[in-house]
Amino acid sequence: MENEIYFRASGNGALMVDGRGAVITEKQLETIKDFETRLREGGKLTQNQRNELKRLKEKRDAPLELSDTAKQFVDDTWLFNEKGFYKKIKSPYIDKGLFGEEVGIDLLSEVDGNFYRKHDERKTKGNITGHCDILTNIGGKKIIMDLKCCWDPKTFKNSDFSKLYEWQGRSYMHLYDADEFWLRYVLIDCPEHLVNKQKEILWRQYYDDSMSIEEAQKLEEMMKPMFDQIDLNLVYSKNPNYSKEERIKTFKIKRDDEVFQKLLDRIPDALEYYKTIKLNDGLV
Repeated sequence: MENEIYFRASGNGALMVDGRGAVITEKQLETIKDFETRLREGGKLTQNQRNELKRLKEKRDAPLELSDTAKQFVDDTWLFNEKGFYKKIKSPYIDKGLFGEEVGIDLLSEVDGNFYRKHDERKTKGNITGHCDILTNIGGKKIIMDLKCCWDPKTFKNSDFSKLYEWQGRSYMHLYDADEFWLRYVLIDCPEHLVNKQKEILWRQYYDDSMSIEEAQKLEEMMKPMFDQIDLNLVYSKNPNYSKEERIKTFKIKRDDEVFQKLLDRIPDALEYYKTIKLNDGLV
């Protein structure tokens, strides 16, 4: 059964969220090392220091406790695997990413001077599965790229390299045996139908069915600057204020198997928790 349980690369970062009270800091590890060195070299510790050393070693050696975030990720995996349940979130932001993916890849290809295409192979290794956006070779290195289409200049400017994306990238490098992971944020034109949808939402805030044709025409004329602002906010390819180069933001990390082992070490605990999940905890 365990060989048939797969955790998605895109969500694996949840497994790396530590449970409350389960984290031992680098400073605390240094304290353990310092106290043990002093004892090994014949030095002495006060009673308070001995108590602290005992407490820190117990904390270091305590079995891992999955965080609530990690448990929720495993719960969602269980619901999908065992019940076929998948809740698809609907929003214009997600729709832009779906409809604009090929446009984003074309922008990367043009600016980088390389030809990229959407990767179509899912990989599974052990209990991890994933499907990267782009798999390519640059300078003799195997590169994984993940594409994120930002909604507007504000979300693009504030985009960063979160821990969730870091572990997604590390999972991809593990799955595809790649050397580097590049997270590529792109600011591309919003698809026309989504731009029109935003204008329609704005229009409905002011329009009333009781309006006459003349009143509706007057309202449309009054709202034209607002519609123009929506175009400025969501369409960039014909706007001279934006260059193609500045509409791409890239974060890179290199493969590190020692770091990734920390995630692999958490898989057994996730599997053990998976086995305890029930749809109805009150059912005898």
